[in-house]
Amino acid sequence: MKQAEDSGALDTPRRFDVELFVVHPTWDPTDISSALGLEPHFAHRVGDLRKTPTGTPLPGNYPDTRWRHCIRCDVRNQWYAAEVTNFVDRLEPHRAFLTKLRSTGGRACLVIQFLGDGYFGDELPVATLAKLVDLGLALAIESFAEPQS
Repeated sequence: MKQAEDSGALDTPRRFDVELFVVHPTWDPTDISSALGLEPHFAHRVGDLRKTPTGTPLPGNYPDTRWRHCIRCDVRNQWYAAEVTNFVDRLEPHRAFLTKLRSTGGRACLVIQFLGDGYFGDELPVATLAKLVDLGLALAIESFAEPQS
């Protein structure tokens, strides 16, 4: 059951991201993008040379493929569940792809990333949680104490 909104911060702009994070031992990130019809915010392919987010080379090669699609959400209250549900609904047509991902050694999760813009509090409906299970997606929550750019 939803609680009353946090009274001191009504209409305060807040940002959070809803993301799909995919890890696979061999797949090419462009194949993941094509299958899902989504562009990655971040991706690297297994075997590529490692580098920092700013492009500075690091020793070694990536041991697996990692691909992350991100949707930035802006709200003026604490509620985030509707945006998460909308994103999960958009993933439902890709159930067969997600099943193949798991059957070939990959994994995927839905990430809710709070960006340090204040209080968030909500509940994900059971129907949304059931869809996550049906799609074989784990749920991850990332929270920053300081605002992120």
